[in-house]
Amino acid sequence: MTFKQELKKLNSSQIWQKYCGFLDISLEQYMQIQFRLLQEQLELYAGCELGSRIMGKVPSSTVTEFRKTVPLTTYDDYADILLLKQEELLPAPPVVWLETTWESGSRPAKVAPYTEQMLSVYKNNLLASLILASAKERGVFNVNSKQRVLYGLAPLPYATGLLPLTMSTEMDLQFFPPIKDALKMSFTEQNRVGFRQSMQKGVDLFFGMSSIIYAITKNFNIKTAGGEKRKPMIMHPLMLFRVLLAKYRSYRDGTPIYPKDIFRLNGLICVGNDSALFKDELERAWGCRPLEIAGGTEPTCLATETWKKDGLVFFPDACFYEFIPEGEMLRSLNDPSYTPRTFLMDELVANENYELVITVLKGGAFMRYRVGDVYRCLRLKNEQDGIALPQFEFIDRIPTVIDIAGFTRITQRAIEKVIRISRLPIADWCARKQYDDEKRSFMHMYVEIEEEDESRSAINQQLIREHMGIYFKHYDHDYNDLKRFLGVEPLQITLLKRGTLNEFSHRFGRRLSKINPPQEDIINLLYIQNGERGRGGEGFCR
Repeated sequence: MTFKQELKKLNSSQIWQKYCGFLDISLEQYMQIQFRLLQEQLELYAGCELGSRIMGKVPSSTVTEFRKTVPLTTYDDYADILLLKQEELLPAPPVVWLETTWESGSRPAKVAPYTEQMLSVYKNNLLASLILASAKERGVFNVNSKQRVLYGLAPLPYATGLLPLTMSTEMDLQFFPPIKDALKMSFTEQNRVGFRQSMQKGVDLFFGMSSIIYAITKNFNIKTAGGEKRKPMIMHPLMLFRVLLAKYRSYRDGTPIYPKDIFRLNGLICVGNDSALFKDELERAWGCRPLEIAGGTEPTCLATETWKKDGLVFFPDACFYEFIPEGEMLRSLNDPSYTPRTFLMDELVANENYELVITVLKGGAFMRYRVGDVYRCLRLKNEQDGIALPQFEFIDRIPTVIDIAGFTRITQRAIEKVIRISRLPIADWCARKQYDDEKRSFMHMYVEIEEEDESRSAINQQLIREHMGIYFKHYDHDYNDLKRFLGVEPLQITLLKRGTLNEFSHRFGRRLSKINPPQEDIINLLYIQNGERGRGGEGFCR
């Protein structure tokens, strides 16, 4: 049966059990599912060329042997096969290839194959998220097969484009704008047209990138949404009534109009690296607490929050999960020859940060793959909600990557390339991801210019920011989207006196990290810049 048919023929408890029943199992049962599906994946992997490359000529036969003998991998280990889409070398035939940014503008886009079984798991887990987004308590939800969806995500070949693809046969969802139209639009136009159509017809579900939803919320205005300067909209009578009532109450009480005054959402689903920062404000504005889901191009849809919307639970059938503790992660990033230890879901410690390692199940290509994402284990179980599984929150990308609003991934190599092609007289630098007063992320570079240029009055923070911004846009088209879509200036510059970074090394006996140095190190750097002794503190503070 399709999901549409299930809604007609099954009761709510049966539907809940099918899609959200994983929230009712014990951790022991969860691990049994993980081990069984990994064993199936190992058998598939052993029969292909990619498996021979990653596992060696003698494939692993047990989970213990698998973790001892198979190395941790990165995309470099798969690039030559996947970029050429050599399907005959993979564990199972793919039915669709997805695409994502690899490393800013310095490398081609990464591609990832999805098998038929992977898409089936993706579909079921996405349906679970739709159910949970509308749920007020365990087993109580409000989903129908004809929901109107404001869709603020990129279409195929990006992973977010799988939603309309997998849902097309399951439900009669009406997307704003229609997917066939969205494919012909820029992302900016897609969001503008979709929001305008939602104002005309109403909307039941908003599915979008958290940074985009936040930008729409901050700039919400009935006049601009309704297009007063264009021809008047023909609105559904109910939507017209809500708009008029909202305007009257706003005039009467002297209060702004919020999206919740116009829309009545059954669910608000958000994705993106900074989702946790925006959730409280989005709930106040939309009258509906966002449900966060997590995943990506390589790991698929791998986690969802529950009806309480206070922590992610990993789906047991998307990937086999391993976790690198933060200390081990940092050591391995500083020393690439070091192999960090990994822990399984039943070996974690609450309130600790972990880098995620995945083996994609159901014929996926990636094995013991370092995704580059860091999660915090919030709790090992949730007794209040009757959930016996660990719950997580997404922290950020690994410290060697600056991810801005989920749009671009900037590395040391990318910054060095931009500095080189810009020909700016930059002698030394470091860069850190930071947030403005509205919780929007940006990259803050701390820059020293060459000694012979320090006397030039033309070399100032504004000039460097504008000049580097031009080359970042040229080098990385995703960077160019940040200001256009979100209205955020993605780069800020602080000029340092020549020798400040070397003085830091002298005082603390180590070089400052080029990318994402701890906040305590930045504070000490600025003390040195101002001729002060500094606090002398250390530690990983993100």
